[in-house]
Amino acid sequence: MITKKVVILGGGVAGMSAAHELAERGFDVSVYEMRGLPGGKARSMPVPDSAEKGRKPLPGEHGFRFFPRFYKHIIDTMERIPYGDNLRGVADNLIEGSRLGLARTDGPPVEFLTEFPTSAPDFVDMWKSIFDNHLGLTEEEVELYIARLWQVMTSCDERRTAEYQNMAWWDFIDADNQSENFRRVFTGMTRVLVATKAREANVATVGCIGAQIMLDMVTPGGAADRLLDGPTNEVWLRPWYEYLLQLGVDYHLEARVEAIRCENGVITGATVTENGETFEVQGDYYIAAFPVEVMARFLTDDMIAADPTLAGIKQLAGGCRLDERHPVLFEGRRADHSRAYDLYGLALGTDQRVSKAVLAGIRSQRLRRRRGKRHYFGRRIRLGEAGSSLR
Repeated sequence: MITKKVVILGGGVAGMSAAHELAERGFDVSVYEMRGLPGGKARSMPVPDSAEKGRKPLPGEHGFRFFPRFYKHIIDTMERIPYGDNLRGVADNLIEGSRLGLARTDGPPVEFLTEFPTSAPDFVDMWKSIFDNHLGLTEEEVELYIARLWQVMTSCDERRTAEYQNMAWWDFIDADNQSENFRRVFTGMTRVLVATKAREANVATVGCIGAQIMLDMVTPGGAADRLLDGPTNEVWLRPWYEYLLQLGVDYHLEARVEAIRCENGVITGATVTENGETFEVQGDYYIAAFPVEVMARFLTDDMIAADPTLAGIKQLAGGCRLDERHPVLFEGRRADHSRAYDLYGLALGTDQRVSKAVLAGIRSQRLRRRRGKRHYFGRRIRLGEAGSSLR
């Protein structure tokens, strides 16, 4: 039997996921990644001049590594990445966060539970977060936000696709007619949930993810979110890269894709520069695992003629703008893991002085196993699979 060759352009989480699935199925896989580290935007970035006394450089993270309870696909992949003596591979490097904190410049942080309360301190924290949070929100504003989430949760799939995909979250919650505090809190959440802006993110994405996370926060069975217990490169991406090499993946780092060739409606190859040399790569199949703004640069008239819907990529790319207030984040952890916290800062809302911080209370025990499927209102609500973490 002749083995089919697959060329994967881009070595971020999407490219690594494709390589993983294809290699396990017996395909001959080659990956071309422009950076010297695997993982793309998910990778840890060494902080310049931070290595002292033989220590490794401090790891900078582009955003926090947040794995909600409803993620399925990426967790399944992590379970198949060997890591030391872990029974569930890299997935055992995920630990639950019991708290989410809102850090402000105009007052003390507000702490929220991310799981159903199981102790007296939990109930105290829950009470304070609801009735003594000092967020400046009126009862009517809270009711409005909950009503909008309820509307998304109880809408049919057809409405989510036909209507909510084309409606901005900002308009859906009537943000223009709400208070500054309302806009600061509830539109800023889109940066945390889907790393985008409320005026641009659609209702189907923000509403469904937000509703699922809130339901997981109030439903017994574990925390709504999980975090990696170390730098992303060390506890996820590097072990993954090494496992792909063991599977026989031909993984090229610092290999920049220059162009993708399309002739008569068929992809015929790609031009790559590696180690100062430019060459052509060919395969039986090709996967472009690029962010949309990068893929737009590779589109040619021949590609669009072969599939006119690809023109939409350029339209999407025109709306993709890096949020200048979304900084690189640095992880810090106390030595005592019995009550450790990871602190991450994100911009919140339209007020540049205000930041969002996730204070994830880390428990030392391993991630509890989930059993069964979650059902709401007599039927399962399909809120989409965001498990690939592509942001």
